[in-house]
Formats: sequence, structure tokens, C-alpha cells
Amino acid sequence: MQALAWWLIPIVATLVAVGWLSFRARPRPPVDPHDSLEERARFRAAMERPLAPPRRSGPPADAARDQAAADG
Repeated sequence: MQALAWWLIPIVATLVAVGWLSFRARPRPPVDPHDSLEERARFRAAMERPLAPPRRSGPPADAARDQAAADG
């Protein structure tokens, strides 16, 4: 009986793995053209927006030191 239990664990794990892989590999449903066009329009709008300038809380330490050296 113990041998059956030891064989049952890998067999069940293999069957679960095969079931999971077949579930994940199924073909996807067709995409609605209307949704696809909306997604493309949102992507184009995002690409056309200008990038925000990078935020800086102040000059980097090297720049402040270089400026102080140049001033005096």
C-alpha cells in the first residue's frame, strides 16, 4: 500500500501539470476590432504626449562644488 501511495503522488502531480499546461496553451478568443482600435488610439495618444521634465530637488553635489570652484 505504501508503494502505491508513493507512486500516486508523482502521477497526480503529473496529471495536474498536464492539465495546467493544456489550460494555459488553449487558443485565445478573437479580439474585438473595436477594442483593438481603442487600445491603439490610447497608445498613440500616450506616445504623442511630451515627456515630463525630470524632477530635481536641487543641483547634484558635484555641480554645486564645481560652481563654487568657478565662482571663487
